[in-house]
Amino acid sequence: MNQNPTTADDCQPPTATGEPTVSIVTVYYNRAAHVTESIRSLLQQSFTNIEVVVVDDGSTDDTLQVLGRIDDPRLRVIEQQNAGFVVAINRAIRASRGRYVAIHGSGDRSLPERIEAQAAVLDAEPQVGVVGCYVRNQDPFDPSKFEDFKARNGLNFFDALLRQALFTHGEVMFRRQLFDRVGGYREFFRFAQDRDLWLRMSRFADYRIVERPLYQRFKLEDGVGTSAEKLILQGVLSDFAVQCALSRGTDGKDLLDRYGAVAPLLRRPSKALANRYYGFARLMLLAGKLADAQRMLDAARAEAPTARVRILRIFLWIRRKAPWTWSFLLRPTLFATTRLRAIAAGTNRANPASSFQHQ
Repeated sequence: MNQNPTTADDCQPPTATGEPTVSIVTVYYNRAAHVTESIRSLLQQSFTNIEVVVVDDGSTDDTLQVLGRIDDPRLRVIEQQNAGFVVAINRAIRASRGRYVAIHGSGDRSLPERIEAQAAVLDAEPQVGVVGCYVRNQDPFDPSKFEDFKARNGLNFFDALLRQALFTHGEVMFRRQLFDRVGGYREFFRFAQDRDLWLRMSRFADYRIVERPLYQRFKLEDGVGTSAEKLILQGVLSDFAVQCALSRGTDGKDLLDRYGAVAPLLRRPSKALANRYYGFARLMLLAGKLADAQRMLDAARAEAPTARVRILRIFLWIRRKAPWTWSFLLRPTLFATTRLRAIAAGTNRANPASSFQHQ
């Protein structure tokens, strides 16, 4: 049996010699059906000088019991009452010991050479602080298929992050010193905490993408992408992270640093966010989630009432009022253009959320 779960009094990093090079950290909340394969993918890495630090964030199913049946001295389990992903992942990192920290999304799988390849980049390129890789995203239209997310190398790290996702979060490795320098994940960002972290890290380091698919990302039944409310909140916080980054002054402080919890009141409406919500609304309409599509379109219109938002609202009206026209004319057209957009972008736009979440 694995050692007993760690309690609140012993979550600090051990001081024993022979510390691992890489600490892989992950958080689980009610993932009993996914834990075994997900953790196995970490313990079977070709790079063996690792530790795996897991926080069970107050699961109410058998997640903790399943973790306890995994027998490997490199695995350490921390049990806590449910406090949310950001609190849990910060705690996992504080409890870890490696000079490099690798994130692993709950229920996802890291391919065997992932840790070795990413650690090699950090070893060889001291200017690089954050390393991703190509990611195989599960297709929500056909769960048996995967489509690759392929971010580009060679971009200006900060400028690129203002416009796009370079990582899906779960596949990222970074330097502990860099994480500590920027203050870790900020608990204000219940969602989009990764974009906020990368933007702050990009002030001090470069990034690199390992141009091989080394990570599999699965669409879980209760993830962010299953809830219109979560997607709207994630979008607002992601956009606010960008506006915080742009507001940072010569004193190093941004809107959140200066104004605290009232800072979001200063967020400006965003056409980019309207386009993001529009993309989600397209998918929800195709999936027949009409109420969710309506909520997403309302959120998009509040940000920027663009022509494409108005057109999709008409499509939604036709879906409700003229189902034959929708089924035989509009839906095939909308589905085909959604697929073409995904192919042209070289990424899985069928799942545009950039962050993994467990709640």
